[in-house]
Amino acid sequence: MRLQKFVTAVIEALGGIVVPLEYGLCHVLIPDEYKEYFLDKTELYLSFDFEVAQENPESEFINFGSYLLENLLELARKKAVSNLRFAEVDRLTMTNALKKINLVMADVPGEKEIIRERPIMGVWAAFNFRVTYIADEKAEEVRQQWVNLLTGEPDDEIQKQQSNIFFGQQPVHNYPVPVELDIVAGFEQAFRLVKQLATQTGEKLLSAKDLRKDVDRIQNYYAELAKENAQKMTRKGITEERKQELAAKLIAIQAECQKQIREINNKYAVKTEVILDHGILYFIPQIEYGIKIVFRKSQQEATVDYNPVLKKFRVRQHDNAFIPERFSSLNL
Repeated sequence: MRLQKFVTAVIEALGGIVVPLEYGLCHVLIPDEYKEYFLDKTELYLSFDFEVAQENPESEFINFGSYLLENLLELARKKAVSNLRFAEVDRLTMTNALKKINLVMADVPGEKEIIRERPIMGVWAAFNFRVTYIADEKAEEVRQQWVNLLTGEPDDEIQKQQSNIFFGQQPVHNYPVPVELDIVAGFEQAFRLVKQLATQTGEKLLSAKDLRKDVDRIQNYYAELAKENAQKMTRKGITEERKQELAAKLIAIQAECQKQIREINNKYAVKTEVILDHGILYFIPQIEYGIKIVFRKSQQEATVDYNPVLKKFRVRQHDNAFIPERFSSLNL
């Protein structure tokens, strides 16, 4: 659950310990300096599922709007514990690199040669957004989106692997970052994606059946009024002045009907608000390879990064020659 992962990450960043016991239930140890935010306790159980909370009444149920979660969000904003995380990779080596690059790029025509090899620091930005859905009731959730700042692209793969990577708050290696980072562009990319997903979720929350029922009720009501008005216009002996009054009334009935339909649509519409809660930069060592590719007397170069966490090559830059788009990401 995303909420449980978020709470766990914040508590651990504060120096606490989170021990998962079962689905939706954790045993938590809190540093003494932060116990005022946790009901003045340094040891407690947290539950993230309603049924689990009922089965474990001694636990504190964490949900949007709950007292503990609001305290935790306030603490995270106040303390702004380190916004940088550095992956600890045991070995950054690759044997028979050219052979493996040839293997994964077998469908890329041409003879390949490694002309450059060096360790670099890959950088990812993890943006955590608070999404609010507003209709008759209000609901909130936390969404996280990772962006590879070397390529400027969203990276769901590394996001899924984050729990399998050990991160520290101090760099283990002093490797160079190979490009100028554009964090603003990364944020805009992440915001667009989260906003799109939030809109799709909001549409699913819309009760189309109830909306259709209310719209039909409104249309039927005003159709009857219009029918009654039309019958009055066909009565014998009606004056021209009266006809004009009834014609104007028909226009007013139709306008009022459209107004009521707009209002009922607005009532059922789910509005979404997306606000950045915080962001973290993750640094993961990689190996950068400069590859020369010669094909039919043409020579092109590509920059390929090897990610030891994903065990995957990724083409970061190339000269638009004969490298297919599907090779932008390559499994080892």
